[in-house]
Amino acid sequence: MLRGHRVSKASLSGVVLVLAVLVSLLSSAPARAAGGTLAGTLTGPNGARTEYFEVTVFQPDGPDAWELAIPPRTITSWDTGLPVGDFAISLPAGSYRACFRALTFENSETTGRTCWEGGYDVFGATDVVVTEGGTTTITPRLPRESSVRGRVVGPGGVGISAYVAPYRRAPDGTWQLELFGNQSAADGSFLLTDVDPGTYRFCVLDVPREFVPECWDDVATVAEASDVTVAPGGSPIVSFWLTRRGNISGTLTRPAGSTESIAITAFRYRNSRWEAVSYGSAGQDGDFRITGLDADTYRVCAFGFDITATCWRQGSSPDDATDIPLGATQARSGVNLSPGTAGYITGSLPEVYLGAQGYPNLTAYRLVDGAWEGVAVGEAYPTGADNAWAYTIGSLPSGTYVVCVEHQDPEFVPAFPQTCSGGSPSPRGGIPFQVTAGATTTAADIVTGQAGEVRGRVTGATGVRVDLYAPTGRLALSQVTGADGLYRFRDLPGGDYHVAFHRATASTSLAAEWWRNRRDGLGPAGATPVTVDGAVVAGISATLETGGVITGRLLDGGGDPVVGCVLQARGEDGSLAVRRATSGVDGRFSIGGLSTASYVVLVRQGCGGSTRALYFDADAAGRTSPRLRQADEVAVTLGATKALPGPLTVG
Repeated sequence: MLRGHRVSKASLSGVVLVLAVLVSLLSSAPARAAGGTLAGTLTGPNGARTEYFEVTVFQPDGPDAWELAIPPRTITSWDTGLPVGDFAISLPAGSYRACFRALTFENSETTGRTCWEGGYDVFGATDVVVTEGGTTTITPRLPRESSVRGRVVGPGGVGISAYVAPYRRAPDGTWQLELFGNQSAADGSFLLTDVDPGTYRFCVLDVPREFVPECWDDVATVAEASDVTVAPGGSPIVSFWLTRRGNISGTLTRPAGSTESIAITAFRYRNSRWEAVSYGSAGQDGDFRITGLDADTYRVCAFGFDITATCWRQGSSPDDATDIPLGATQARSGVNLSPGTAGYITGSLPEVYLGAQGYPNLTAYRLVDGAWEGVAVGEAYPTGADNAWAYTIGSLPSGTYVVCVEHQDPEFVPAFPQTCSGGSPSPRGGIPFQVTAGATTTAADIVTGQAGEVRGRVTGATGVRVDLYAPTGRLALSQVTGADGLYRFRDLPGGDYHVAFHRATASTSLAAEWWRNRRDGLGPAGATPVTVDGAVVAGISATLETGGVITGRLLDGGGDPVVGCVLQARGEDGSLAVRRATSGVDGRFSIGGLSTASYVVLVRQGCGGSTRALYFDADAAGRTSPRLRQADEVAVTLGATKALPGPLTVG
């Protein structure tokens, strides 16, 4: 037989001790509360029991707010085993509010939500008290659904299409957007269906920019809106009368013969410039209105192909126009515009190579206060003869112009560089011509071709300004060399260019020169050309040399030195730089960086009390004269110093 293990008294006593501790702990633990039951029967508007519904039970969550006591319960007889419409929900003892809604599709079209008792949301409900071990019975009845109708209109009763948004108060006290909102029709009428009875607030959203969105009744936000009570089966009317945003109106008077469309544009100042923000168009009678404007300051201009750009009250651009301050809903009238007849430029582009795709893009640049401004773009079209295109540019006021063309390609691969009148890579290097408003000017052909490049190095100094003169003989591009002395002009149309080198500052000991040591005063016509023909032209370099110097002394009428006065040495036409110097404590000055050329010496106005600028004139009293034609030229040699024959007297 098998022999069993022997159990000692010590082991047995330990087991007994553990069992005793467990019994003690169990007997001392508090008994779990059993709670009670919330029970009842849910019926529909016609008194029939509801088969498929949801019960939501809430408990307080601070002042005027509620939270879920338990997750929402879906009730069906086949799950509960209770008769249809009956429910029984276990809850801890306490005070609650209960809400009900039908879940069947058929009922959802006719049946609304309800809360026990006498309310349609948790805020209007009646408390339900559940006692320990007891059953609290209620008999909720679902109400019939409702609808809401009305209109959204603007000034004069004109209908507006906008989204009508209903809001209902959520258990946490916030107003939340419901899903049964709808778009009003073109006449502004709307009908919201499947609306549960209760308290709502309504707003109109997605209104046309012309109008200010609002909430009922005539307030800006849902937090300020008035309550609308929707009774079971009712259909209250909620209408909106929207206010226009700020708007500017006036009359456009066309010039004789104008038939093209005209854009009337409102600008406001943003990002350090006047930006277009809204547009209007004139009707048959010329009246226009620009709407949808926020409170701000605006300027208004009219643009069109057969008119000159015109702004209120003056000027041809927003920069010159008159301010129009506008409030948020203010209407400003009397902004009348009378543009003049436009000038036109026509021309041709022979043998345009565009590659696989793209088209020429034309821009007319106008000379305004010494600078070239792009004022209009043109339309280009093939003529049918080989690769030739023609173009027309309108909208031009009288003035001095240059036309430039560049390749517009969707893949941003230019077939040719920007080319301006005369073959220049920039407007300032182009050949200018005059345009008269109301007339058509035929411009010279603009020949396009493959891009080329000019590059080189300047030694002897850093920060040297390098100028590129176009085949027209006019300055086209400038840049300053870096620490390595290199420069590079890219994307150049074909032609003969001239390159000049000189310091950017007017005070320097180094003389300016043209490429290949051609002296300053010769001008582009006397310089060595650089031919560009679709390739890189390298080695266009220079070494700047020490220039000549003009020295002298400046005194006032009493014979005392004039200190801190600026003097200039001006060369003959075509000179690359005007050099200057400042008189020192003893009145002495030294103007350096001069080429081998003849110069006139100028003493600026105000020096020594002089009321006019004065020129060096050896035969005049005090060796100065206010007349340029009487000035004496000073011959200077590169690297040498030329002293004036005596002091210059001013004042």
